[in-house]
Amino acid sequence: MGGLKISIFVNLYKLLFAIDEEFCQEVTAFRLRKWPTIALDSSRFIVFDTETTGFYPHKGDKIISLGGVVVNNGQLTNETFLQFINPNRVIPPLITELTGITDEMVAAAPDFVEAYYRFMIFAGPSMLVAHCGAFDVSFINAQLQNNCGEKLYPLILDTYLISHLLFADQISHSLEDLAEVYGVPLLGRHTALGDSIIAANVFLGMVEDLKKIGIRTTTDLLYGYKYLKFSTQ
Repeated sequence: MGGLKISIFVNLYKLLFAIDEEFCQEVTAFRLRKWPTIALDSSRFIVFDTETTGFYPHKGDKIISLGGVVVNNGQLTNETFLQFINPNRVIPPLITELTGITDEMVAAAPDFVEAYYRFMIFAGPSMLVAHCGAFDVSFINAQLQNNCGEKLYPLILDTYLISHLLFADQISHSLEDLAEVYGVPLLGRHTALGDSIIAANVFLGMVEDLKKIGIRTTTDLLYGYKYLKFSTQ
């Protein structure tokens, strides 16, 4: 009886909110992926970033740009992804000044569902990497909740968290400070693709430092988060 009620609710939800069934199936598959054990220096990763209309998805701020770049076998590749997204709202002047993205640039862009569908195809089965990924995921989930009624808990290696593992005594763990540590130029800062490339280069530097403390796989890193006391000693 309970299963019948759930089925009726799901069908009603899809009817009321015009659910894109194929998109939601892809989201479900993306959500159910398991944490794999893969080598940090010889696997394929997608480093991604978003630009948004503000900082508060629960107050209606939306994603306006989604970017990503492929890291494969310890190298930054030329495989990139960049997609403007129409937020169906005005972009605040401060955001335009920061990102360079105007209302005109997103007017003919696809909506979130189409853009994120393209990103999932680009990402494929690869693990994601981001800096402060929880911020980006909060925006993604806010829009997935509206479109599919579910959220993602994606497999993300977060350079912000890794920096706490490697640099416990460092006061700031911002992308700018980590870029300085690894000698990465801040080209294209505050653009989705530019920040993805910066984070990718930082990640590659971190992989080498992680190997020095015996962390060579994603599972090593997972246990590092759990059991190391954020110290390289």
